[in-house]
Amino acid sequence: MKLKFNGILVLLLVLVAQITFAQERAVSGVVSDNTGMPLPGVSVLVKGTKSGTQTDFDGKFSIKATSSQVLIFSYVGMNTQEVKAISTTVNIKMTSSAVELEGVVVTAFGQKKQKRAVASATSVVSAKDLTEVTNTNVFESLSGKVAGVDITAPAQVGASSKVIIRGYNTITGNTSPLYVVDGSPIVNSSASGTGNTRSYDSGNGIGDLDPNNIESMTVLKGAAAAALYGSRASNGVIVITTKSAKNKSKLSVEIMTSTDFAEVARIPHLQNDFGQGWAGKSWSSWSGSPNTASNENGSWGPAFNGEVRLWGAIINAGQQIKPYVALENNVKDFFELGNTFTNDVRVSGGGEKSNFSLYFSDVKSDGIVPTEADLYKRRTLAMNGGITEGKMTIKGTINYVKKDQNVVNTGQGADAGEGNTLSQELLQVPRDISIVDLEDYTNNPYNTNSNYFSPYTNNPYWSVKENATMVNGNRFYGNAYFSYKINDRFSASYQLGGDYSSEDVKSYGAVVKFLPGSAQALAGANAVVGGVTETTRERLEFDNNFILNYSNTIAEDFGINAFIGFNANQRKSSALQAQITNLDIPYFYELSNSSIKPTVAQSNLERKSYSVFASFETSYKNFLYLTLTGRNDWTSTLPIGNNSYFYPSAALSGIVLDSPDTFLKLRASYAQLGNDTDPYKTESAMSAGNSALGFGNILLPIGGVNGYEFNATLGNSELKPEMTTEYEVGFESNFFKKRVNLDVALYDKTTKDLIVDRPLPTSTGYARQVANIADVNNKGIELSLNLVPVRTENFQWDFTTTFTKNISEVTDIIGDETKQLLASNYGVTFNAVEGEPLGVFSAKMPLKTDDGKYIVNALGFYKESSDEEIIGTSQRDFVMGFNSRMTYKNLVFTFGIDWKEGGEMYSYTKRLSHFTGNGIETTYNDRNPFIVPNSVVEVVNGAGDVTGYAENTKAVGFEDVTDFYNTSNNPGIENTHVIDKTFVRLRSVALTYNFPSAAIKRMGLQNASFSVYGKNLALWTPAENPYIDPELSTFGTGLLSEQGEFGANPTQRTYGASIKLTF
Repeated sequence: MKLKFNGILVLLLVLVAQITFAQERAVSGVVSDNTGMPLPGVSVLVKGTKSGTQTDFDGKFSIKATSSQVLIFSYVGMNTQEVKAISTTVNIKMTSSAVELEGVVVTAFGQKKQKRAVASATSVVSAKDLTEVTNTNVFESLSGKVAGVDITAPAQVGASSKVIIRGYNTITGNTSPLYVVDGSPIVNSSASGTGNTRSYDSGNGIGDLDPNNIESMTVLKGAAAAALYGSRASNGVIVITTKSAKNKSKLSVEIMTSTDFAEVARIPHLQNDFGQGWAGKSWSSWSGSPNTASNENGSWGPAFNGEVRLWGAIINAGQQIKPYVALENNVKDFFELGNTFTNDVRVSGGGEKSNFSLYFSDVKSDGIVPTEADLYKRRTLAMNGGITEGKMTIKGTINYVKKDQNVVNTGQGADAGEGNTLSQELLQVPRDISIVDLEDYTNNPYNTNSNYFSPYTNNPYWSVKENATMVNGNRFYGNAYFSYKINDRFSASYQLGGDYSSEDVKSYGAVVKFLPGSAQALAGANAVVGGVTETTRERLEFDNNFILNYSNTIAEDFGINAFIGFNANQRKSSALQAQITNLDIPYFYELSNSSIKPTVAQSNLERKSYSVFASFETSYKNFLYLTLTGRNDWTSTLPIGNNSYFYPSAALSGIVLDSPDTFLKLRASYAQLGNDTDPYKTESAMSAGNSALGFGNILLPIGGVNGYEFNATLGNSELKPEMTTEYEVGFESNFFKKRVNLDVALYDKTTKDLIVDRPLPTSTGYARQVANIADVNNKGIELSLNLVPVRTENFQWDFTTTFTKNISEVTDIIGDETKQLLASNYGVTFNAVEGEPLGVFSAKMPLKTDDGKYIVNALGFYKESSDEEIIGTSQRDFVMGFNSRMTYKNLVFTFGIDWKEGGEMYSYTKRLSHFTGNGIETTYNDRNPFIVPNSVVEVVNGAGDVTGYAENTKAVGFEDVTDFYNTSNNPGIENTHVIDKTFVRLRSVALTYNFPSAAIKRMGLQNASFSVYGKNLALWTPAENPYIDPELSTFGTGLLSEQGEFGANPTQRTYGASIKLTF
């Protein structure tokens, strides 16, 4: 009996064990690729059953399985893995099968998609691409690396970057792409001042991001990829993911330190044959003085002969002497050796269900301009973290940026305000005068304002030491993210993002007065009254997203990923500016320091938008993909009752070839996008009364009585958003086991109802109105070719080239006019012209006969046409990039070259160099008398009618060459200041050594590397542009930046080294 009972007990225990062993429970985890990026859409199947699921957009899954069952993980392009479900947590890192394009793409609203499923052009930029050389600007080394994107990032620390995707779609609106950081849009505005009198560049919003804190950047070039952002996406979208830690990761400490040294790069290449003087003379008459030395600000004197001459003012019967020889490097020697120090540290790690990352960066740069006139400091503190508990995930990011920046003003300056600018003064120094010897204007009486060598210009050292513009900025941006997995198919997420920035700008210029009886006082030189401008700006953006996701596999062949969502966005800005001139007390730069009433300007803007959107993606057997999206925006900036617009898209892609050796994907897409107008353009506004009279203005209030009037802009209740429709086709391919990789896209993009600030007839009582008046078309091709010519065990060479060609055309301008003026610089205008590319230069040209001969006047100078003629366009012929990466064991050598061909730009630098006789072209025929080639004079009868033409025999004499290059006397040469902006640039070179793992592990390190590099090392421009770096502009980053430059400061060439350590 006892034996029987024991047998029954054993049997019961075995049965209980089997039941317990076979009990199902939830198994969850995260699936990622070999770089740690979560993979969405991975199929998870319990082997031998029909039970399965897919990973969500964060790579997470949950499935019921017993501890004895096996889970099968499969994903296109990755090796299938089988893992026994022994633990309730299973994290999988999948490896590439090297069959087709790898990885995932972060698309709209942070959604992750298989790259093979994306049916519109996108480009992914990795952290490696951003940090092969140490940069302070995200885009500093990316020009030429992304097909379809024209990136301009001048080699000046703290300067603005310009990113144009597939041409310009707007005239007066924002031309930058929408920047989305960790799922939330950020503000990309700028405190910079633009124009041709006094301007400066203090960078734009994207410049606050530290490249060393970026994990990846996805450029959504195609409209279909960006369509879910609706009215903010017509210029493309750039999705940026910052670095963060992963769950179950070890505590890690990363340190990077770098030191850069900079020297001046492109400065004007000037003539070195003629020196100080005017009209061929090397002497001048000084008022009230026996002095006969030249007091000119130009190099229009005789040819250099090496003789020792008296020069400058006479002070106490004494005068300076110098040899009359060219100083070829007098401008270059003015600039100093600059430096930039960058240090950053990151601490990150993760537990079972949480992770965190803490990052700090410090950048300090003192540029090439003497003193701290171009000092730049930026400190960044960034924190992010996340926690997962069951089906709930919570993430958060917060970033703080502190910026202190001094900027060197550009433009031509103004005596009636804050004085002249550095470039204006440098360009007026004759070729035989040593600029560095002008520095001491405190102890050397010949360098003071009162006794400077010329009454027509000022000491450049005075401009940088006594005049200044200072920018102080604080910025917070980040977001909070919540997601909940409802079941295997549904999940919901909510994200709240914010971006707040404040900037204080203080600009001032010193008073310039002359001592009684001094050279400048006797010559009647213009004094500078001095001035102060203070500006405070605040910007705020809130962005909210709620998204409901659905993911499912139907009958194993069909996959569905869909979501619907709601977005609410609010943007506010305020600005307050006060300005005074005529300072009472020199060197005291406060708004109270003037008897003149300050000029005050204020603006407060607010805009709101609400949106609903949806996306539906289906796949068939992982080779055919269809994506449909739609978004409807309601915006406060458009007329009430007519402020709702719908933006659809459709995209199709198919895998044609898919083998270990060859891959080919075809894609096609269609989408519509919008570009909103600025606030308060639909109604007429009122402003304080202002009556303009011949002797000045009468401004209200008067005697305590105020009054208001409609301002000059007429409201437009019919205003619509700029609507862009784009069609795209393309393919992605690789051959010979990824030794040849080719991505090609062709697009045709039409934007209707471009918003322009157009002039109105004075009979309306208004000066202008913001209206939809033009249409523009952009079409082009973009190509990216990657080759691996050599791949051995120890050596690999990767070579990538990109090609971009965009053709724009203004297809319609509403009304009788076919030309819309956008801007003007002296006699050169910048326009939108029907039938021409957007951005056309026009000027009055030298008058010609029907057979093409120049008509000259009695002086032998060009006669000028009565109407403007088109002289060029800002549109480039193409943009190319060449990037090479060679790896030999632990050594990596890289270089990048970009080539931008064609297009024109206006150059005030060339204009002023011509006026002062420093320009190379002014030495035509060695300044000997010449007759304008192929020229004639008019034959006029007694009635004053032109009856014919005769050969011109009037030579431009030696004394007259000065006037020939002066547009006041010879306006026919104004067109020559529009120059070819073609260039080829050696953008970067870097050599990196990665220390062997075995050696550094003994020191407690995970990774260590040392790099030396150079940036902006060489620049080639065509012969007609020896003056300026073509990437410089003093007109901001919009369409008007394509005008060119008005007295821009030079760029710099950089050499540096960095050390990166990971503990």
